[in-house]
Amino acid sequence: MSTAAPLPDKCKSAGTAQGSYRADIRACTAFREVAEALAEGRDLDVVLHVIAEKLCLLTGADRCSIHLVDKETGLLHGRAAHAPTNIDAQVKQLVSGTMQDSFTREILSTRRPVALSNTLSDPRPIKSAMRRWNAQSVLGVPMVLHDEVIGVVYLDSENTPVEFSAADQELAVAFADLGATAIRQTQLTTRLRSSLSTVATQIEQLRQAASLEEQLTEIVLRGSSLREIGDTVARLLGKPCAIYDNAFRRRVLSSPAQSAQNFTPKLLDKDIREAPAVRESLAQLKPGTPTVIQPLPWLGLHHRLLLCAVMLDGDCWGYVVVAEHGRRLSPLDEAVVRRAALNIALERSGERRAGTVQWHTIEAFTGSLLRGDESLAALEERAEVLGLRLDVPRVVCLVAARQKDAPLQISPQMLAKRLTDRESPSAVMAAPSGNDIALILELPESADHRRGVAWAKDRVRAAVTGIASEDALNVAISTVAYAPGEDTRAFNEARQVLSCMHHHLGIPGTQFLTVDELGAGRLLLSSTDPTDALRYAHDALGPLLASDSAKTRELLTTLSVFLDAGWSVRRAARLLGVHANTIRYRTARIEQLTGLDVATDAHAQLTAQLALLILRMNGLLPPTSALPMTDHPTETSDQIEADEADEADDADVE
Repeated sequence: MSTAAPLPDKCKSAGTAQGSYRADIRACTAFREVAEALAEGRDLDVVLHVIAEKLCLLTGADRCSIHLVDKETGLLHGRAAHAPTNIDAQVKQLVSGTMQDSFTREILSTRRPVALSNTLSDPRPIKSAMRRWNAQSVLGVPMVLHDEVIGVVYLDSENTPVEFSAADQELAVAFADLGATAIRQTQLTTRLRSSLSTVATQIEQLRQAASLEEQLTEIVLRGSSLREIGDTVARLLGKPCAIYDNAFRRRVLSSPAQSAQNFTPKLLDKDIREAPAVRESLAQLKPGTPTVIQPLPWLGLHHRLLLCAVMLDGDCWGYVVVAEHGRRLSPLDEAVVRRAALNIALERSGERRAGTVQWHTIEAFTGSLLRGDESLAALEERAEVLGLRLDVPRVVCLVAARQKDAPLQISPQMLAKRLTDRESPSAVMAAPSGNDIALILELPESADHRRGVAWAKDRVRAAVTGIASEDALNVAISTVAYAPGEDTRAFNEARQVLSCMHHHLGIPGTQFLTVDELGAGRLLLSSTDPTDALRYAHDALGPLLASDSAKTRELLTTLSVFLDAGWSVRRAARLLGVHANTIRYRTARIEQLTGLDVATDAHAQLTAQLALLILRMNGLLPPTSALPMTDHPTETSDQIEADEADEADDADVE
């Protein structure tokens, strides 16, 4: 069974990414041409022909035909088509959607695209029709308006079977929505004309509507803001206009003159919208249909209000409210408010689609940057086009489910948005890495290596904490990349850390681990069996793990701090708040129990370091060993330098 496929993976090779970018440009150009045809108020058949032509051009289909639903019979009748030869007359004679036409009825019932790869073997289409038109492969896409299928767009290949890709289906859905918009505009125009009572009134109102339509269309074509739309509606109608989002936040308040300040539309203010009468009006509001709200003097609303919902992709984005002022509300006011709501929806939809295209482009670039499958010159050129810098300090983070190869519920785009705020030097880049998510975080330029990695760790910790859709996560963080071309190295580092976490981490909950915290252990543990690793740790430190006495916990804590202090006796003593001789005594005791001379023998130090790392990752260190990984009390550079000088003096004395 063929249905709409998921979005294609944008993280592909450079050639595919560039080809996808050119395809996106062609799609945007075609979208603009259709939008211009809509904005210019062309005949419905002309707009539908433009849609059919552009779909054939973008998908490579041989033919495209558009069929509209007859509300009385429920059947579809051909309306417009595009093919190498003119087939409009034949298409207009076609009727589909009968009981025998399972293909069309599936489209109508599911309201989703349906693709037939081979019409000769698929039982759903009417075979005689397929043979008559020599249609080998067919894609059917519903035209949905106000949650109702009003037509179907058919794309087919002649003579040779083809596979309609997910991108083809996406394009077909987008242009089917445009076709529904064209039909909606025709319905609006028809409704406006039918409301006029006399020829003289009809001519005058049409003239006014055309003028208003022209001005509203002009602000859409030049890319208007909500403020411009609100100001234009207030000026054209001579009435105050307010625009709210779906959280009832007032985004715009426009008045035509100072005298209209007392007529501010406050219908959706919190203390008013919760009144039963207003709640009932909002509940009965129909998409795309302005509603007149009668005066509610007990709520302080002494004038009628015109309310229209702004619908975006089937959801309510917000509301347009106009207050009656100067003259009574008229059908012309309703038409303008309805068109203003449509303009807002078009603007928001365009921004959303443009943002989606831009994100997929950045996602593909991020994948190429991490894999290193392009030349440095090509990467720098693409970064310049996208407005990204490759000469700033950054780290690569890998976010994965604790269970290896389990998929994440959150998307790369959503996680990148959670990480991007005022504290971010730039927007966070993200891309899928198998079932995991790879992130590139730019670091503050003033931070050194250690503080930069710690900053990134805190940022990711804050972003992933509280994600309701995710259970425990593993987060691996690389060292800092400073120059173009270093991202692949950082990516491989993070992958090694993540491999160590999947194999050896036994601590419950979401965990964060950096390359610096693992040290050389990432090279050894990334390919080591967990059982062998634990056996190694117990062989090295067995006597310290044999009992849970206060003395052995004290020795383990000392060994852990001594390790993290760079094997410095004085630094370890200060961090633990004891005398330096106490550290020397304890390291001697550790040597007696384990045979490891951690005070002077580099081999013993490496053995102890690796054993402690394995125990930490498995959560097997005693609770009193509370200093995790590299999180120590802040030390000044003067303190560290003084310790190093004292250590050197001690060595000279010895």
